[in-house]
Amino acid sequence: MAALAIPAVRQILARLAKGDKEEEEFVEKIENSCLKFDHDKKGMLTPDEYFNVMKLQNGADCTKEEVRTICGPLPCNKKGEIKIRDFLYLDIHSESCFRAMDRNKDGFITKGELKLAKKKLSMKEVDSAIKEYDLDKDGKLNYNEFLKSHAKK
Repeated sequence: MAALAIPAVRQILARLAKGDKEEEEFVEKIENSCLKFDHDKKGMLTPDEYFNVMKLQNGADCTKEEVRTICGPLPCNKKGEIKIRDFLYLDIHSESCFRAMDRNKDGFITKGELKLAKKKLSMKEVDSAIKEYDLDKDGKLNYNEFLKSHAKK
């Protein structure tokens, strides 16, 4: 079953509504910026450093607080540093993730919104995910259904 979660970087990029190829290129650019910003070469940055990479170096539309919130569920060390690979590729299932997927901010994730967030899924997989977790059978996922999708994994 398709996981209804997306990595931190893609949650931040979700509102930019980039095409698949354009988003992939942007993630690659951000990864390169992260590696350059990682001066001690530990492969880890703080949420504030991720903000610097996203906003200041790459012009992504985000706030420092938003980046901190999105990074909250990611595993970190005692210094609050998060692995670059986790920031870029580890799926996060959180309220921030739901809000990133809910493009029109109506409180629901539709099939179209899920497909935009999880571009690699086929429409058959999107339909299947919605059907499996749509408890009230309205054809879309509300926040409680989204939370239950994580519990089912």
